[in-house]
Amino acid sequence: MTTAATHTASTLLDSRPEARTFSVQDLLDGVARGRVRIPSFQRGLKWDRMHAKLLLESLYRGYPVGTLLLWETAAPAGEGRIGSLTLPAPQMENALWVVDGQQRIVSLARILLAADPDADGFALYFDLDTADFVIPSVTGKRRTDPSRWMPMTVVLDSEKLMQWLFDHAAAPGSRQRRDTAIQLGRRLREYEIPAYIVRSDDQAILRDIFNRINSAGKSLDDSDVFDALNGSRFQSRPSTISEISSDLEKLEFGRIEERILHRLLRVLLGLPVVEGARSEPPRLADTEAEEAYRRTAATASQIILFLKNDAGIPHYDLLPCKQAFVTLGRFFQFHPHPTPRSRELLARWIWRGALKGAHQGDTVSTRKVLARILPDSEERSVDGLLEMVKDRPVVIPDVADRFNFRCAASKLLALALLSLEPRNLLTGDRLTAGQLMRRVPSVHDSSPLPQIFSVRPGESDEYEEYLQSAANRLFHPPHQGGIRRLLTGITDPGLLLSHGISTAAQQRLVAGDSAAFLKLRAEWMRPRVQSFFDRHVRWDESDRPSIASLIIDDEAG
Repeated sequence: MTTAATHTASTLLDSRPEARTFSVQDLLDGVARGRVRIPSFQRGLKWDRMHAKLLLESLYRGYPVGTLLLWETAAPAGEGRIGSLTLPAPQMENALWVVDGQQRIVSLARILLAADPDADGFALYFDLDTADFVIPSVTGKRRTDPSRWMPMTVVLDSEKLMQWLFDHAAAPGSRQRRDTAIQLGRRLREYEIPAYIVRSDDQAILRDIFNRINSAGKSLDDSDVFDALNGSRFQSRPSTISEISSDLEKLEFGRIEERILHRLLRVLLGLPVVEGARSEPPRLADTEAEEAYRRTAATASQIILFLKNDAGIPHYDLLPCKQAFVTLGRFFQFHPHPTPRSRELLARWIWRGALKGAHQGDTVSTRKVLARILPDSEERSVDGLLEMVKDRPVVIPDVADRFNFRCAASKLLALALLSLEPRNLLTGDRLTAGQLMRRVPSVHDSSPLPQIFSVRPGESDEYEEYLQSAANRLFHPPHQGGIRRLLTGITDPGLLLSHGISTAAQQRLVAGDSAAFLKLRAEWMRPRVQSFFDRHVRWDESDRPSIASLIIDDEAG
């Protein structure tokens, strides 16, 4: 594999970086005019609104917020997007590309430059009585006392700020609030952020600087480092792993984790699936990097279509073991057009390995699995994978087991529940995996399957076990009145059965006997879950390859 030219210790910058400071006002003016830009090889935005709030608090209090690293070089015309902002980016010879400091600059731009104070996901207000930054959930309070809550979108422009203060001058306590607002605006606009500006035509030097900063400071994900070293400003999409993940969402399989896509990319490059602690991230030539990103995106698309159409797994979050995604990448790399029989057997491998816990993904086991995939034989590769999961598991997931959606066993049970083709309890329409998985789980419950009964301490041991199990879960969008109340009013037996609830079980629910309801539901579901697993693993059927693959050409040899 050819790599880009290596820069040794003798590589020197033509001139030392310029050390200077930027006021927040000047820095964001550069963002608004398109001079300050975010290159595609930068890391994806990892901060949320709370991180941004802490940054503003530090600026207001005069605390240090770190140093920026900027690269001055030419930039093409285009259009930049930052949160809700769409910014012009005219062609210029002296653009400042952000090598280190993206999180801070993007956060400030989204809060202070947004056109509408409530439009951006990072929007903040300032409580002029308590001198505190607050999120826009104070809408009701703003209506009763609007002069207390100042939108941060007026702070950067002194004229906007004075107009806002003029509009609220008649409010009680307006003098004290005015003084606080003016002080806030001045402290934020005039805050000086230190920066180094590097001038060099060699992008590899910038990547090297970025890598050294990363290794000396806060650690990035491996995928971030790879993008920093190998992404390019001018290459066609995708040029980062984050872009690959975003583009794949059009396949309606959910968002693939960047760490998994990075491992897939490494496997496709012939590298160890996980980077060693002492190993250097690979540095590719521009054409190699472009091909690596393109091939990763194409292979990931193949894997997704296989999982949806052949393995019957409709969403990434329902994939019991994510490392299987990487293993499939090696298979499709060597055998991009497998026969229908190979696809069928490969689907069995997915399900058998999931039930056995064989796709756990530690480095050693993954290396062993990848070694079974041979470049010269599709059939022997499939056979080698099946050989690793040939023994049946002693125990399979049961509906009465404790349910934890983060665990593979619970995801398998969730897939079994989804196979019942659940319908909306209000409309009767069939629910799709995309609709169900789109729900954002709460902090206390990471599962898209809401509970029918809330778990309460002090119940009988048997009842508490059922409360913690899949028998107390169903696939349905959350409902303000509670799922239990909806279930008691259903008169359509077919609608109830789409959620694994028999008429007898519903009768116990209406009677208030929740323990009997859960027990009856578990008893009804148990054989159907077993049947669902049997349909996918097919232990009792032959795993022989297709007849065509066994025919020996008489002319061969």
